Amino acid sequence: MSTLALSRPVSRWRLRDPFAAQKGIPNFPPIVAAVLAARGITTRAQADLFYKPHLAEAHDPMLLPGMDEAIRRTQRAIAEKETIALYGDFDVDGVTSISVLHTGLRPLGARTINYIPDRFAEGYGLNNGAISALRARGASLLITADCGISSVSEVAHANSLGLDVIILDHHTVPDELPAAVAAVNPKRLDSPYPFDELAAVGVSYRYLQMLYEAYGRTLDESAFIDLVALGTVVDVAPLSDENRRIVTEGIGQMQRRLRPGLEALAAIAGTKPNEFNAETLGFAIGPRMNAAGRIKHANLALELMLAEDLATARPIAQELDALNRQRQQETLDAYALAEELVGANDDPLVMVGHERIHAGIVGLVASRLAERWHRPAIVFEQGIEHSRASCRSIPAFDIVGAIRKEKDLLVRHGGHRAAAGFTVRTADIPELRARLINTAAELLPADELRPVIDIDVETPLRALTGLEVKGLMRFEPCGQGNRKPVLLSRGVRIARSKVIGSTEEHLRLTVKDGPLTWPAIAFRQAGADTSGDIDIVYSLTREWGREGVELEILDMAPSGERRPLEFTS
Repeated sequence: MSTLALSRPVSRWRLRDPFAAQKGIPNFPPIVAAVLAARGITTRAQADLFYKPHLAEAHDPMLLPGMDEAIRRTQRAIAEKETIALYGDFDVDGVTSISVLHTGLRPLGARTINYIPDRFAEGYGLNNGAISALRARGASLLITADCGISSVSEVAHANSLGLDVIILDHHTVPDELPAAVAAVNPKRLDSPYPFDELAAVGVSYRYLQMLYEAYGRTLDESAFIDLVALGTVVDVAPLSDENRRIVTEGIGQMQRRLRPGLEALAAIAGTKPNEFNAETLGFAIGPRMNAAGRIKHANLALELMLAEDLATARPIAQELDALNRQRQQETLDAYALAEELVGANDDPLVMVGHERIHAGIVGLVASRLAERWHRPAIVFEQGIEHSRASCRSIPAFDIVGAIRKEKDLLVRHGGHRAAAGFTVRTADIPELRARLINTAAELLPADELRPVIDIDVETPLRALTGLEVKGLMRFEPCGQGNRKPVLLSRGVRIARSKVIGSTEEHLRLTVKDGPLTWPAIAFRQAGADTSGDIDIVYSLTREWGREGVELEILDMAPSGERRPLEFTS
């Protein structure tokens, strides 16, 4: 393996609001108040809505463009006993969307058939072969979930066969909308809906609510909210506004009662229902479900979510767990190959591929490359005639916008700002790579190729009292759009340090400030200098499998370096 010329970029530390401590809510624990203020929460009323999202006024789903047309066309299909094909993506958002639609439409008298494409034989999104097959099975209405918004030619094909299409999607909307009966997407430019970051399962859920209302019935939220929360978290939708409410309520239900499929997966993952949180969904449940579509077929994950008892769910969960272990090993092998292919490359965008990096894991490899080198990363499975790619980006670069500029070279494409995918003729890869690198060079100044860690508060580690810890842990559910509180503490001493993990990438630490010691974990930082006093940037997290709290160290530097703290402009 070649030695990489690229060195891992040094992170920039940036304080969200240097005056947050002065803006804090009176009589709140000082660190908690400062973190809230750094995120724009400076009154008790705002804090109540943050800590109790169910108090927020609900948005009207009928404001979503296309919703009225979607409801009326579905009612007609149910009344005339048409067959409705439910067509979803092969990731967790798509699987949970189809689960919600299937479970919700049946009690209304709908006749439905479920369809999730094969990632390897068909690729992402709608395809003409599947559309023709569904029409041949008698479908006259096709409802897409988590795909379809970019499928202009495929929807035209459906229409030519007499198949009407309703699109329920959340991906970036192209210049030309497909000729569907309805395209329900909060990202449409003509959308008056006040929140545009619903996951596809959130859009599907709002659609069902309005459909039930049209029949004078009330949707039983308890039958769906856990699935909506799962799809929202695993698809990395921002946990703000109504997504925060959805995930809070969904996790609350999971802690009280798990559906059989989730109970079976939780048992394999070693997670108790009362310990469920957003992290559980993102790192224990989601990867096992996604392994189905990455290695075999996403129908396995769909069957698990629709399982009505544990006897049915357990063997499916066991198979998913085995597939996930296989996925983990294949990802490690593919990532090592991808790093070798990067070689001495210092371009502002990384694009690599090989026939040995298969389509099921290209996104995972791209994510790791983007995280490690902090630049947009594209990884493709190289085929003889066509290659399939997955893209991951950094905050400063709109990856779907960049690939959309080159649509003349692409067979198929779609996605959103941070993540996208496409199919390209293999012969066109060199030209496409050159164009994308040029775009990145034009739009990404050198400073944007260094990762930025946004810090809420700088505070001595010894100032973290039990009351402060309790308040900071109440920021859950945390994830995209609502990161865990991030603190900076300088002059901390490492009492113990141990390299851990099968790849020996991680550090298990004990950190000390005065008389206080804290357990800590630092992922992928095994090479960090831990001698002498250090400055640490960290969040608080639950100790895995224990009741306590530990520090998750996001970055560290020798105190003598005195890394500067930038301010958000």
